[in-house]
Amino acid sequence: MIQLEQNINPEQEIIDKLKVYQDEIDGLETFELRSEKAKNIFSTRNRIGNTVFDAIKVKLTEMCSGARRCVYCEDSVADEVEHIHPKDLYPNFCFYWDNYVYACGNCNGPKNNKFAIFRKDDGSFHIVNPERGMKATEPAEGNGALINPRIEDPLDFCMLDLSSTFKFVVIAKAGTDDALKANYTYNEVLRLNEREFLRKARKNAYTNYKSRLGYYTTQKFAGDTQDKLDKLIENLKQEAHPTVWKEMQRYHSKGILENIDKDLNNLFIKSPEALKW
Repeated sequence: MIQLEQNINPEQEIIDKLKVYQDEIDGLETFELRSEKAKNIFSTRNRIGNTVFDAIKVKLTEMCSGARRCVYCEDSVADEVEHIHPKDLYPNFCFYWDNYVYACGNCNGPKNNKFAIFRKDDGSFHIVNPERGMKATEPAEGNGALINPRIEDPLDFCMLDLSSTFKFVVIAKAGTDDALKANYTYNEVLRLNEREFLRKARKNAYTNYKSRLGYYTTQKFAGDTQDKLDKLIENLKQEAHPTVWKEMQRYHSKGILENIDKDLNNLFIKSPEALKW
């Protein structure tokens, strides 16, 4: 999971239309009615041919990494509009642009309406989604305990182990809210460490990024034109699992890459501009 591009927004007329949709929910008297309305109405609007959501999906695609990769796993194609705050728990965010990301079904399905908060009244970690078969009840006030890639950098909470496992390791201090948030997001909700195919895909991405950087460096010193080099850079940016690339950069910048992969470390020394890609 990687922080999404900022300052990408639909036209104001799309935002205004979302507000019209949202008003249909907000005007209802009880939470139960608003929750039920949100679940029912969203599926009727989020369809191909609805100009509002056609436009929203264009903007969400622009925010995605590579070739429209899922915001969570960075592996599969993003094809579902995902609510960070689940719509049946937070119906007031059902048609709220800043609550949307683009995800794949493999991530969006298991995540479903899982959500937790740090309660405003006592600061405690509190899971708000109901047990299976139970109706949603209005959550207490509090800040989200799920990392929000729209406004937060997931790499502030975890570091990807490039030396062996290619699993995410919580770097936030144990016992802190940030550590709870990281563990809840990566391990309990998204299961980014449990899905073995993702771990293998991240390992393969490491090899691919290294190969692309190596080829770029070779061609640069061979005298290729900037236009040709720019195409190589763009191809690298289209790779899946951009978190792997970000971590390769971070490992080098922190001086720990040399102990893991001297060849890769030397490539960054020869092509330091790659640290800004």
